Amino acid sequence: MSPRPRPIALLAAVALLAAVVACSAPAPDGRYVQTALPDSASFPPVAQLLSIRCGSIDCHGMPYRNLRIYGSTGMRWSPSDRPLMPPCDTPDEIAQDYLSVVGLEPATMSAVASGGDPSMLTMVRKARGTEAHKGGAIWKQGDDSDTCLTSWLTGAANAAACDRAITSVLPGGTTNPLERCVVAP
Repeated sequence: MSPRPRPIALLAAVALLAAVVACSAPAPDGRYVQTALPDSASFPPVAQLLSIRCGSIDCHGMPYRNLRIYGSTGMRWSPSDRPLMPPCDTPDEIAQDYLSVVGLEPATMSAVASGGDPSMLTMVRKARGTEAHKGGAIWKQGDDSDTCLTSWLTGAANAAACDRAITSVLPGGTTNPLERCVVAP
């Protein structure tokens, strides 16, 4: 007759097995890979709009935000650049802004880029003021700023809407030196 297992030894074996299973590594293919992204080539006017509307140092132009916006009017990508020196957003800043925007909600971004409703994205809802945003509503659904962003998210940026949106918020409008950055970044 074999000895009967002790309840403590059995409990210890079950606990050890549970610990081994709980500490196992995730599957190597367990990461989400974005299946669709908005076009990076048509992003520069959107980046300029976001830089002017959202990129001030007291908003998204700081490294402590999930959405980090680099640009001439706020936080710069290059440590040697200063606000407005150089006066226009650099290609590196635009590239970093693109990565920041598409990396916020990867699965939702893929769904929007594949034809989904842009209002699924938190950044769209916050900009429109339909979701709590410390900066409040910064534009209304359907206005030039909203059209600039959502047209890019769903296919290709409406550059004319972006230009009008940027000019409308620049002090001095078309006489502001930053306006030349919109035409020739």
